[in-house]
Amino acid sequence: MTADQVNEYLAPLRDRYPESRALLLPALKYAQTEKGWLDLSDLEAVAEATGLTAAYVESVASFYDRLYLRPTGNRIVSVCVTLSCMLRGSDQLLERMCDVEGLGPEGGTSEDGGLTIQTAQCLGYCDKAPCVQVDAEETEGPIPPERAEEFLAKVRASERPAEMWR
Repeated sequence: MTADQVNEYLAPLRDRYPESRALLLPALKYAQTEKGWLDLSDLEAVAEATGLTAAYVESVASFYDRLYLRPTGNRIVSVCVTLSCMLRGSDQLLERMCDVEGLGPEGGTSEDGGLTIQTAQCLGYCDKAPCVQVDAEETEGPIPPERAEEFLAKVRASERPAEMWR
């Protein structure tokens, strides 16, 4: 991602958000669409396009759990771990998904790079707990732990989005 590309994306937003800090999150989300994560050159491009320092841009990017500063899998599966989902088995669902993908208990990226499994705070599907979200777009639930392998197979078989608006 280049500063020119980020500037082109931000151009129609600049009238609505004249303060450069207000443009930072849209710029970071856009810069991440290309490969699904942000490397140093992406952060520098956003800094140049917004007129903010690279250190400030990185500090903001590192704060948000949907902005990724290292490579992710082709698809990202976020398992809700807040109270409603936890009471309905999200801990067991997360554990089963991690076991299926050969990951540690906190998730991570599968060896083949196909999936990243992570925890998420409240996905807003409390009535459908336990729930998961794929690529910050599709939320599904309830998904009992015994369906973890089936669900992951379905995600792996589905097409990766052309742009990653995670």
